[in-house]
Amino acid sequence: MNELDVEIKKMPGLVWTPVRTKPRQEKKLAEFCVSRSVNLYLPLKKSVRRYRRRVCEFQVPMFPGYVFCALDENLYQDIVLSGAIVYRVKMTPELEEGLIRDLIALRDFEIMARECEVVVKPEIVSGKRVKVCRGPLRGVTGIVEKRGDGVMLSVGVEILGQSVSTALDIEDVELED
Repeated sequence: MNELDVEIKKMPGLVWTPVRTKPRQEKKLAEFCVSRSVNLYLPLKKSVRRYRRRVCEFQVPMFPGYVFCALDENLYQDIVLSGAIVYRVKMTPELEEGLIRDLIALRDFEIMARECEVVVKPEIVSGKRVKVCRGPLRGVTGIVEKRGDGVMLSVGVEILGQSVSTALDIEDVELED
């Protein structure tokens, strides 16, 4: 099962929830959820490491310690058996609606990350709110931070207090109304 194929939308009886994992247990929990047919999304990014004469590429979580799952109380109790969970973030319908929007934007970033570098930042830097008007992220809004000749766009997952950023051409963004 490819996490990019998971449909991230409101599901009757289930709530999209960030689940906090034990350190370096995100992929273990994801495999456990897949084996139990639990809908999940684990955003990944490429990490390149150089060891003497070798270059190795890895897929690592964009948000270390978090997996996003569509759960009800019974499914949560089932995945707790994985031994990889610390806790889940309590969700309200309003928070879930925002999380779903954020996860869809993150998935677009993850797809883009296959072709260019994506940087995860622990907090969003204040700036102008813009909307992407061209390219694969068309329609995504975010916060701008100037970088050289281009623009650094951040899409925040407010519930986690983190954001994902990528460099875009200045011509591909416009100020949001």
